[in-house]
Amino acid sequence: MILVRAPFRVPIGGGGTDLPSYYSKFGGEFISASINRYMYITINRPIVDKLIRVKYTQTEIVNTVGEVRHDLVREALRLTKIKDSIEINSFADLPAGVGMGSSGSYLVALLKALHTLKREHISDQNLAEEACRIEINKLKRFVGKQDQYIAAFGGITKFKINKKGEVKIRPLPLSPSFIGDLENSLLIFYTGIRREEQQILKRQSIKTKNNDKRVIENLHLIKSIGKDIEQALLEENISSFGKLMHKHWMTKRNLSTSISSSRIDQLYELGIKNGALGGKIMGAGGGGFLLFCCPRNKGRLRLAMKNEGLTELFFHFDMEGAKVIANL
Repeated sequence: MILVRAPFRVPIGGGGTDLPSYYSKFGGEFISASINRYMYITINRPIVDKLIRVKYTQTEIVNTVGEVRHDLVREALRLTKIKDSIEINSFADLPAGVGMGSSGSYLVALLKALHTLKREHISDQNLAEEACRIEINKLKRFVGKQDQYIAAFGGITKFKINKKGEVKIRPLPLSPSFIGDLENSLLIFYTGIRREEQQILKRQSIKTKNNDKRVIENLHLIKSIGKDIEQALLEENISSFGKLMHKHWMTKRNLSTSISSSRIDQLYELGIKNGALGGKIMGAGGGGFLLFCCPRNKGRLRLAMKNEGLTELFFHFDMEGAKVIANL
């Protein structure tokens, strides 16, 4: 049995510039952080038959790769040239559709497990690129490169994408004490609102391709704010970082009316009134997890969110990225 885990992520700055519709024209830059909440994949080889078994929210038992309905599994098997005799199971610390990069984590963990099964070494960069190739090029999903790359590399990491889609990786050189302070300043709450990320990103991508001035100008500003966020982190200035998060959220809301809602706006304003310097809905928007930067008065913020029925997600940063846990 092979067991692999890949972390979920918290977007820090520059999100949205990792979509092909933007970086192919202007280049993209973003910072992301992985956390110790994981997607797990297990792989077994059946002893008595050559069937393909895939278990997730559904169970598939088929004879050929082409019959597999789970598109990420089907394309990962095709890419790694595994044709039969395999059982794939998945489980996760967080549900899908909450803005934490679940599909990217799933695919990165799956590909790492399949390569491990074949006794093939694969670098983190190639692992992330294989996942991007499947989601962006093969399946034509409206996603960027953030989720796959941070799931593969982990840490608190800066990624820069040129117009050809080539990615440069730079782990931010932050001191352990500051990383601890940053963890203590970031609070994550589940809103209970599920959203259709693909539709939000699809509309954004189409508008970017069509040179929509408002969308492109806001993405330029998001990229610029991301650079300022990087500088604030390198200077270990959490107050500046929190205020830049607020500026980022106000800019992101201008990309689409679907990114926020009256309920999300109400929760965000409540967070600001109760000590948060800034925050945002994670992922494409519309729902999922709400992230706040609150260096002080965390008790007030927690009580305010609890009174609204929100559940807090406690976490630490993950510095390992995708990892083989067992190979028996």
